[in-house]
Amino acid sequence: MKYAFILPLMLVFASCSNNTETNAVDSVKNLVDTNSVDYSDSTAPAEWPRVVLKTTAGNLTLALNPEQKQHTENFLKLVKSKYYNGQLFHRVIKEFMIQTGDPKSVNAGPSAMIGDGGPNYTVASEIKPNLYHYKGALSAARQSDDVNPMKNSSGSQFFIVTGTLLDELHLKQSLEAQAFENFKKDPANQETFLKGQALSQAGNMAALQELEQDVQKRMQPFINKLYAEIPANVKQRYAKWGGAPSLDNNYTVFGKLVSGYNVLSAIENEPTGSADRPKKDVKIIEAFIPE
Repeated sequence: MKYAFILPLMLVFASCSNNTETNAVDSVKNLVDTNSVDYSDSTAPAEWPRVVLKTTAGNLTLALNPEQKQHTENFLKLVKSKYYNGQLFHRVIKEFMIQTGDPKSVNAGPSAMIGDGGPNYTVASEIKPNLYHYKGALSAARQSDDVNPMKNSSGSQFFIVTGTLLDELHLKQSLEAQAFENFKKDPANQETFLKGQALSQAGNMAALQELEQDVQKRMQPFINKLYAEIPANVKQRYAKWGGAPSLDNNYTVFGKLVSGYNVLSAIENEPTGSADRPKKDVKIIEAFIPE
């Protein structure tokens, strides 16, 4: 089983009946000066530990948030043990994220099945509502809520957000999955949810699409409420700097990229094939703590 991401709303009913997995920072004031014109994001507090990923595409320098204690300590432990050396960025989705951390990817052939490896343990969730998936955010992959309701993180797999710019319309669209979870929890909507599952299992896509349109209308108050709760400076940052807000409050952000945004861009633009794996291997030559 692989660490994937939340499906679009159109496929949510279908995903609820299987074991699809999801993959699966600090506050805005620490991440960036929100008054900055260019939204430069190359700084972090001096006390945040740094880790350099020397890759075949260039160097990525990460700063780890010590307040995310379990994730930061685990990541540093793995780096010190040379765990990440030789691993591939096995999953790359343009304008979303780049992912690595599977030990099975070391020396993996082009047709190898990778993306489900790890150290056989998880890290307890440290999700916080003020830690956002802005461009450059370092976040932990995880399995889906169906098999992982506590949202615990993979022991080793992580991703760096590339994301996209989001105006009000697109930011609201990014909230659909979260709004659907709230919609689904309301007992008044249980019959609709069960109907959607039945239509999906029966393969009646026309009726499922019609139901989805009805659900989207009924979800609008949930979306509007979620949008209203987002601070103005966060909305501005997603609009001017970008990110992947659909992941907020669902995955543990435990650091950020402080150097190598050109490398991040180069990796996300690599052509990909099956399972979003780059056709040309992008490898972590060495992960190390700089002196």
